[in-house]
Amino acid sequence: MPSDKKITRRRFFKKSALGTAGIAFASTLGASTVLASPNSSDTIGIGIIGVGVRGIEHLREVLRIPDAQIRGICDIYTGHMERALKAVNNPDVKSYTDYRNLLENRDIDAVIVATPDHWHAKMAIDAAEAGKDIYVEKCLTRTISEAKAIVKAVKGNKRVLQLGHQGRSSPTNARAKEIYNSGILGPVTMVRISTFRNSEIAQWRWYSSYSNFNIPSDADPEHIDWNKFLGDAPKRAFDLRRFFHWRCYWDYGTGIAGDLLSHQWDAVNDIMGVGIAKTCVASGGVYYWDDDREAPDVWNVIYEYPDKNLAITYSCEFQNSHYGSELQLFGKNATLEGGRGLRVFLEPYGERDREMLKKLAERQKGEKAEAPGRGAAIPIYTYTEEPGLYFTSHMQNFIDCVRSREKPRCHIDVAFEEAVTAIMSVIAYKEKRQVTWDSVRQEVI
Repeated sequence: MPSDKKITRRRFFKKSALGTAGIAFASTLGASTVLASPNSSDTIGIGIIGVGVRGIEHLREVLRIPDAQIRGICDIYTGHMERALKAVNNPDVKSYTDYRNLLENRDIDAVIVATPDHWHAKMAIDAAEAGKDIYVEKCLTRTISEAKAIVKAVKGNKRVLQLGHQGRSSPTNARAKEIYNSGILGPVTMVRISTFRNSEIAQWRWYSSYSNFNIPSDADPEHIDWNKFLGDAPKRAFDLRRFFHWRCYWDYGTGIAGDLLSHQWDAVNDIMGVGIAKTCVASGGVYYWDDDREAPDVWNVIYEYPDKNLAITYSCEFQNSHYGSELQLFGKNATLEGGRGLRVFLEPYGERDREMLKKLAERQKGEKAEAPGRGAAIPIYTYTEEPGLYFTSHMQNFIDCVRSREKPRCHIDVAFEEAVTAIMSVIAYKEKRQVTWDSVRQEVI
């Protein structure tokens, strides 16, 4: 892992493109966001539950963190387990097929839950009650009642929980938050987020990694504990598609909502602090990848925030990748556009401080702002993660907070907001109606 670099507020603004331009952008980086190494030399013991496509990446990341050590691995497929044990290469690491036995290991301080979503709630709650801190992959869970139960267990047992939205550990998100909080955009009444993908193989049809589309030769009932995979889900005959492609089926996940919408929406929540929407409508269907999947390959959602005079729209499809993943904040004075770095575009009829804009344009290394007018296409500010902002990784932030007991960047409160937001769109889609969030009763109505 790259060595940590300490950064002061003075140095941050000195190296910041916005700060150097003399713009009064208020820093939104808290103490836990700016890179900081813990003073303690104690090693945090980690147990990983689920070492499939995502879990093996987490395992390799932990191996690069000097103040954390993998002490237990749990999986119900021997192929995944053998690969993980080989990667760790430590004979002292214990292996488990039942996560509850891993939770009994007193040498384990925290767990990473990277299983299919239908196991997240039970595993997170059991981990909290066992005194373990929790890093759990998104989506937090599949139902509102499960999300509330996780919050209760985490807070009741005073545990640290980090949800796997790595965007919150991105310098780009931090810079976007600065720009938004500066007020340069003016009132923002609409946000548009999207995910467009295309590949030879349909989304979620992978096996041991995101680039492996071939079924492992040992993937059979002898090497996979099918009943443990199902858990409380409806009983079905052994099915490799459901085991490996679980995001395609409602029994185990929330489709695009929990996998992709949640990432993009969480970025907006990180930047703007929008919280849970008042209402939601959703539509979509299986329009191209016509296999046995239940979850749509096209997904459109509208969230309304009448108390904030704001609407957020989301669109996703799996048969065209031209626009990739994008985020656009539409303000009266300017537009903030993200996806491949950040860009700020002026609005022709918005208010502006011309001296400020002149200084900002000078930072673009020869690229000048276009004269005010309709359809201005040249950004007056561009950010592509230039040196100056130093961040710990999302996993390192979790490890640091396990030690310090501070809130991690994607802590339990925002994790709950993410879960409700994703689940609202699934309910709206399935019930073909607009759903409303009752913030008093904490229920979808």
